[in-house]
Parts: sequence; C-alpha cells; structure tokens
Amino acid sequence: MHKLDNKLTQQIADWLNTPEADRDVRAGADLMLSLNRNRALYNSILRRPDKFMAKLVYELRKFLRMRLDAATAADAAKLEREVMPRVEKSLAHPTISSDDELPDAQVAKGKRPDHDSLPADIRALWDTNGQLYRRIVLLFNELKAMADEKPCDRYEKLCILDEADKSYRANFERYDSFVAPADADSPEAGDPVAPAELTDSTDNVVKAVGAARKRISTYVKRVSDLDPDDPKRLDLISKIQSAVDVILSSGSDVSESTKQKLQALGISFQ
Repeated sequence: MHKLDNKLTQQIADWLNTPEADRDVRAGADLMLSLNRNRALYNSILRRPDKFMAKLVYELRKFLRMRLDAATAADAAKLEREVMPRVEKSLAHPTISSDDELPDAQVAKGKRPDHDSLPADIRALWDTNGQLYRRIVLLFNELKAMADEKPCDRYEKLCILDEADKSYRANFERYDSFVAPADADSPEAGDPVAPAELTDSTDNVVKAVGAARKRISTYVKRVSDLDPDDPKRLDLISKIQSAVDVILSSGSDVSESTKQKLQALGISFQ
C-alpha cells in the first residue's frame, strides 16, 4: 500500500480548520492540485474564489477523510473488489419487497414457516431487510454506473454499501438462528444466536445512524442561519445528504416532517 505523506495530511487539516476569513485561497488550491491534478478547477478557483470556494472545501475534505482512513485510491479499489462480489451474492437471494421496480424481490425467499409466531423484534428483522434490500440494489447499481469514475470518488458510497450489506447479513443471521424458548419460564432459551462480529457490526450501524441524525440536526440549523447565496450552504447540504444516505442504507428512516424540511433543501431520499 502506498505510504501516505502525514505532513500533507496535516497541512490539509490545518487549512480546513482555519477560519474562512483567514484562509489562503492559493495555498488551499495548491493542496488540492497536489491531490487531484485538476488544473482546470485550480485555475477556476484562483480566478473566482468567491464562486468556487465551496468546491475547494469539498475536495479537500473528501481527500482528508480518505487520508485519515488511510484510504488511498488503491485501498478504495481493494474495498470495491471485496464489497461488490459479496453484495452480488446477497442480491442473488432477495428478500421481500413491495416495490414494483424490483419485481424479483416480491417473492418471499427464506421466510420462516413460523414467522408469524416469532417475537416482534425478530419479525421486524425481516421487514427491515426488505427495506435494506431495496437500498442495497440502488447503491449497487449506482456504483456499477460509476465504473468510469476514480475509485476515490466511489469510496464513500462503497463504505455505505459495505455497512448496509453487513447489516443485511447480520439481520438474517439473527432471524434464521433464532430459537423459540422451550419453556415460557426460560426466556434465555429464545435468545438469538449470532456471531460476535455480526453483533458488533449491527451495533456499529446503530451508532452510525445515531451520529447521522445528530449531524442532520446540527447542519440544518446552520443552513437556516445562512443567506441563500452563501457558498457554505452547498457544503452543508452535501453533508446532510451524506448523513441521510447513512440512515437510509441502514434500513432506517426519518420522520415525515423532517423529510419534508430536508426535501425543501434539495435532499434526495431515493
């Protein structure tokens, strides 16, 4: 794996942490150019920093996030080689869906004969996976359509798809392995059996969703305080969309009132 230049990573972080009014535009553009070699965008930023500042911030944050995760382009490509084949296997055995756009998923494959007699939380795993299946299909097809783009541009969606698929598999592991109590006085007998790593994965998804909801609340408030023409709005709205994607990829959702508020900002729930 290519060894990252920690000094460059720190320079990016320092630039982003500098108050906007004190940022050296050329220094930021030079950092970006060293990362993406996009001379056309570099020149545009220097000519019209007022117009392209949000794009510069977006690009530097994207690369900083990858570098802090030790994710070079090669790492992103490696993640893709691991995730896409695994997801393809998941999609080969669809769960139920009420979505007419996915007719293959309307057949209930793998549903337990005793489904209706299972505890509510175990039955809910089946319903949650129906939503997760649709989200995984959409992400999987979106990534396939991005085949000509750079791995680093696909990295974030690959991470979301990876977590969604792990959650999908963990849910089925719990659903399939659940054993009904042999004795009503022995609730321990009915505890779901799941490998520790799958339980950890589910816990991570729950934490990620909670963090995403907090980010949405924070960023929506910031957006409401900004002038409609403020370039910082674009960056904040991009962050909100990423947080929404995390929530949807987990099979969760937001309230109808919140959804309407976010859609008014241009957030997509597809």
